[in-house]
Amino acid sequence: MDPVIWLSGGAALVMLAVFLLSYWRERRRLLNGIWLNGFIICAGAWLLIVAVSSGQMWLLLPVLALGVTLILTFGLGLYAVIIFLLHNARQVWRRESHSLANLLGLLLALALSAYVVWQGLVLWGVIPSPLVLLFSFMPALLVYGFLNAWNYLTISLVYQLQRPRYRQQAIVVLGAGLIDGQRVSGLLAGRIKRGVDFYRQQIAKGGPAPVLVFSGGQGSDERLPEAVAMQQYAVSELGVPVTDTAVESQSVNTLENMRFSARLIEQRFGADYRAIFVSNGYHIFRAGLVARQAGFNANGIGARTAGYFRPTAWLREFAAIMVMHKRLHLIVAGIFVAVAVVQAVAAVIGLL
Repeated sequence: MDPVIWLSGGAALVMLAVFLLSYWRERRRLLNGIWLNGFIICAGAWLLIVAVSSGQMWLLLPVLALGVTLILTFGLGLYAVIIFLLHNARQVWRRESHSLANLLGLLLALALSAYVVWQGLVLWGVIPSPLVLLFSFMPALLVYGFLNAWNYLTISLVYQLQRPRYRQQAIVVLGAGLIDGQRVSGLLAGRIKRGVDFYRQQIAKGGPAPVLVFSGGQGSDERLPEAVAMQQYAVSELGVPVTDTAVESQSVNTLENMRFSARLIEQRFGADYRAIFVSNGYHIFRAGLVARQAGFNANGIGARTAGYFRPTAWLREFAAIMVMHKRLHLIVAGIFVAVAVVQAVAAVIGLL
């Protein structure tokens, strides 16, 4: 057999083995997405080489499908993304609050539109050459952002496929804002119901009744802690015995949710506890990263989210994850900008 085939196939198997080992040891890592995508790339290269060398061109279908998808994403797909984001922003504007986080889709659509206009002006020769070179970092940043987004989306989707065993001692339900400062919102109700569903399924399968830990403090515009409102909802609306619940009402962010909940659970069950946490599907991977940061040994299960809100929610999570690693991303962006500046300065000196 052609050694190139052996080499590409071996690289794919190594990438798959590294991914499986890394994911088995710790699911809450962005690096897992890099190994998984590395496997996909190597496997695609192997299929391409095998198809060409054997004449079995039907093997190219998966590779061609992925290639066409990427080409459309960077080409015509960019216009489709802008149109989709504008349409989705309109839906979110009509149904949700007009916060900055909920406007991320609109802001991204406007930024991409500005980039398309800029590229058009460059192609028409309207922009001077030094200025084109000065802003030549933009395509590189766009590709860098796309690769990070793809990696996050890949591992986030894989993370949501996990199914915890029905032997948990505690289920932490993460809080969200209350309506009128006192009522559980639809989004928060979904999280509570997902936690209660797992609680009942575990009991039905003969497992111990886990403690439902409702985690969330009291905001400045709220009349009571989120955790208390969540507990009241679970007891009065869903029929959960109050003895099977606990509240963590001091946290003000996800990191404190995880840290304080872990402390409460450890006090009750010891350091070798078994626990999971519940949030919306779009949020559980980042929440898992935060749980790891807080030393909370738990993975998440996701509640459903309204379809119209998922793109905005995903953008919020991706932006938050980029901020979590802002030093690395700023260094990379700085390199792109520095190279562009050097090129522009060299072009100006050459003109002089």
